[in-house]
Amino acid sequence: MEDSGFSGVVRLSNVSDFIAPNLDCIIPLETRTVEKKKEESQVNIRTKKKKEDVVPAKSDDVKKSVKISLADCLACNGCITSAETVLVEEQSFGRLLEGIQNSKLAVVTISPQTFVSFAVKLQKSTGDVATLISKFFHRHGVKYILDSSFARKFAHSLAFEELHSTPSTSRPLLSSACPGFVCYAEKSHGELLIPKISKIRSPQAISGALIKGYLAKKEGLSPCDVFHAAVMPCFDKKLEASREQFKVDGTEIRETDCVVSTAELLEEITKENPEGSIEDSTVFEGDEWMTHLSRGAVIGDAGGSSGGYADRIVRDFVHQNGGVIKTTKLNKNMFSTTVESPESGEILLRVAKVYGFRNVQNLVRKMKTKKEKTDYVEIMACPGGCANGGGQIRYETMDEREKRLERVEEEYDSLKAHDTLEDWVEKVRVDWGKVDQDYRRHLFTDYKPVETNVAQALKW
Repeated sequence: MEDSGFSGVVRLSNVSDFIAPNLDCIIPLETRTVEKKKEESQVNIRTKKKKEDVVPAKSDDVKKSVKISLADCLACNGCITSAETVLVEEQSFGRLLEGIQNSKLAVVTISPQTFVSFAVKLQKSTGDVATLISKFFHRHGVKYILDSSFARKFAHSLAFEELHSTPSTSRPLLSSACPGFVCYAEKSHGELLIPKISKIRSPQAISGALIKGYLAKKEGLSPCDVFHAAVMPCFDKKLEASREQFKVDGTEIRETDCVVSTAELLEEITKENPEGSIEDSTVFEGDEWMTHLSRGAVIGDAGGSSGGYADRIVRDFVHQNGGVIKTTKLNKNMFSTTVESPESGEILLRVAKVYGFRNVQNLVRKMKTKKEKTDYVEIMACPGGCANGGGQIRYETMDEREKRLERVEEEYDSLKAHDTLEDWVEKVRVDWGKVDQDYRRHLFTDYKPVETNVAQALKW
């Protein structure tokens, strides 16, 4: 892919496990004569033509680019994951800084995967990295820097409850935190997969609702006065933020206004602070859940660098029902865990972790033939899971990437859980309920199959 003015790091990652996206965007075939809304942010797509298809252009059409929006990408079934090949102008770092400057309150949510990727690259502790990144954003006018692990705790607290209410005939219940997998499900196997996908929002989406629906009111502001950005290990999080489901009720205001990747943030911080030095600065005051990162405290959790959803299901099940836990590593991207009765050996619960599209495809095949007996599956599109997300910091050789990925996973596993985190969540839950009695609706969403409306199949 050619370089562009958008970002030097937004490009297809060199990972052999991905389904290749359709580089020949099919939207121009449908919409070439349809006038796009002028207010939508747009991106240019270069379409390839065969020589026999080329016709002389009219004078007013010379060098005119076809333009599509993020909404087009989400509504189209021509690609599996498109954020890594479509240059998403409205999700650039420049737009992030512009949004901060034009808001009354700016908040940034950062994933723990970002911190550990930085730590390995810069050879610093995750605490120092948290301080470095926090001070960078504070200097640019951001008031609060949040850890997405806080929002993930809301998701965790609902996971076993959702599984418990899911009939055995409707299982396996599939995790929904990975936007790459959700896009794949919507566009490829909607009727099969969508009914089985968890309705719990991702941490990014929960954080957006929390900021625009709760924190804005706490600060005495309207949601339109608050700018919320996120730093994520995945380019597809940019598309997730653009979904219609994740807008403030009855408005066109996004709950997450802009998403940049880990690598994009490193690029900007390096420009401004090549040595990665950490200057002394005043830490902004506020509740601990909003300020702990500024003090260098990154929240950890058991269950691996993809969020620990499967492990949380197992822990909650055993806490409620008892049982013996047994885990089997099927390959480096697949794990199976059972909870067995200590008396009879009967399997009471089956969960799995399935990472990378090869394994996802195998899972889908088993589901089609009704041979899949798992109760819950933690699914991530990237091989290696979120630690190896397409937006993470990359390295030149495959050998170096594998070694660095091991270090990133080790750093993540070394993060410590905060003793009072559950108390923070409960306090916010109570306060949120005071300003919005039906706040729980903001913790869930739904997905729908994308209907095929063009005579072109997905390219694999």
